[in-house]
Amino acid sequence: MGLFNSTILDVIIGLIFVYLLLSIMCTAANEWVAALGKRRAKTLVRGLEQLLNNQLLTEDPRPGEKTPKPLVDAFREHPLIKTMFNGERPPTYLSPRSFSTSLTDILTAEHGGPVTFENLLKGVSKLPEGEVKKSLVALLRHCDRDIDKARFAIEGWFNDAMDRVSGWYKRRTQLWTIVIAAVLTVVANADTIQITRKLWTDPVLRSAVVEEAKVRAQKPRPTVSVEYENEDDPTNPTVTRNEGNQLSDKERDLLGALVGWHNKDNFNPFTPLGWLLTVLAISMGAPFWFDMLNKIMNIRFAGKSPDERAKVPEKSGSTVRA
Repeated sequence: MGLFNSTILDVIIGLIFVYLLLSIMCTAANEWVAALGKRRAKTLVRGLEQLLNNQLLTEDPRPGEKTPKPLVDAFREHPLIKTMFNGERPPTYLSPRSFSTSLTDILTAEHGGPVTFENLLKGVSKLPEGEVKKSLVALLRHCDRDIDKARFAIEGWFNDAMDRVSGWYKRRTQLWTIVIAAVLTVVANADTIQITRKLWTDPVLRSAVVEEAKVRAQKPRPTVSVEYENEDDPTNPTVTRNEGNQLSDKERDLLGALVGWHNKDNFNPFTPLGWLLTVLAISMGAPFWFDMLNKIMNIRFAGKSPDERAKVPEKSGSTVRA
């Protein structure tokens, strides 16, 4: 019969289907851990501290202060930033405009009225030597003495820094994904070798999995987006999941039939290897396995045998979509 419509291809579909469902569960757990540990807020604070660190606001201590004030402390205490804190809870999001406005206001605090480019340049020149001063001087040098261009340049500087922060967050998220995938795999006994054996030896279960995989392939691609519906509350992001991130009762039942500690013989010398394969697969993420499922489905149903095609009434004009 060849590869198309073969047991081998159906087993592959079954494995991809299981990896996809487990990846969706892993993503949900990861978001829960991120919210519980305030990971977004902590990453933002770390990024701001690195951006504004190693820079003093003044050379000498101000009245009532023992040491010169760091710029990052002045930034945190600025009313526009301070109001974003929910008690001691830091914001998880800061807009480029808020950053630029706050920093510009701090640097031109001695000036009253509308801020001009000359006011900003004077404020920057008064800063003690430091990395932030060097960066701001370089930015202002190319603004044609235009305050709007200066604000835009500062926003761009902030955005570049936040790109690095996003990279930190993604790497930390990937690390947590592996940890959660390992825990989920062991708790659920999601052994790739055992799953493959069940799919290979049980044609009824294999057929049911392939049919449900067809249904899953028609659903939206699993995505998770973070939005801030209330701009006045940057400490409370809304994590939105689409229909593709929900598991149906049928999917849960099939997953339960393929994984789990069903008897004492579940663990054998090859089980750790099966777990490792599953963890590596889950760490690829749900979108990856969803795309892979659709590609394999296209191969599977593009290669139907003549006998299988004959089962579809011609007058209905129906086709199987991947």
